[in-house]
Amino acid sequence: MSKKLNPRAKTPLIVALVVVFGLLFRVGLDKFFYKEPNLAIAPPIDAEDKGDRFIQTASQNFFYHEFDQAIENYKKAIALFEKRKNFKRAARTYESIGDTYKFSRNLKEAKNAYIAAAGYHQELQNKIGEARAMKKMGELYMEYSEFGKAGEWFGKASVKVRDAKPHIDKAKIYEAQGHYFLKMEQIYKALGSFEEAKATFDEIGYPLGYDNISPMIQRLKRQQKNNVT
Repeated sequence: MSKKLNPRAKTPLIVALVVVFGLLFRVGLDKFFYKEPNLAIAPPIDAEDKGDRFIQTASQNFFYHEFDQAIENYKKAIALFEKRKNFKRAARTYESIGDTYKFSRNLKEAKNAYIAAAGYHQELQNKIGEARAMKKMGELYMEYSEFGKAGEWFGKASVKVRDAKPHIDKAKIYEAQGHYFLKMEQIYKALGSFEEAKATFDEIGYPLGYDNISPMIQRLKRQQKNNVT
């Protein structure tokens, strides 16, 4: 005849189970709500740090289309970051300058800023940052329908991250390249890039990314199959 569990022994067992299931649930949420590292550089409002305040002010300038003031404040932030030897933050801020010029339709200065950002990241041996700036260059040329140059920059970005560790920017670089190939009606290459993006989203535990890209992959596979048959 089986023995019943002592009521006193039940309490620690229940507590242990609650802790275990709680940890598993938390891990699951952490994967579902993946936090994108080093993407959002705008600090919270009323930041205490002076450099953060420059960034915040620049973000406000950008919102109100005060582009010259935004650039000025971004540059002040860069000078302060470089003085502190926070070169990674400075390099990332150059990308924001490029974004500002891009939004204000200043193609020449946007290119200069993105190239400066890529060079800065290269000096820091930050492949992901360098490739992200290259992707921005590709997207810039896409907006101006300069598809040849866009393809070159997407290609450089994808090569740069080929051996890099899984990262959300790596996935987005492949995704952007996939859309470029799709625009060029190069279905086979587009499919390859989208599959690389999906695999990377999967590796970093970002289901929102690969769930969004999966229908595109299935559609291209059907299209490719119909073209063959």
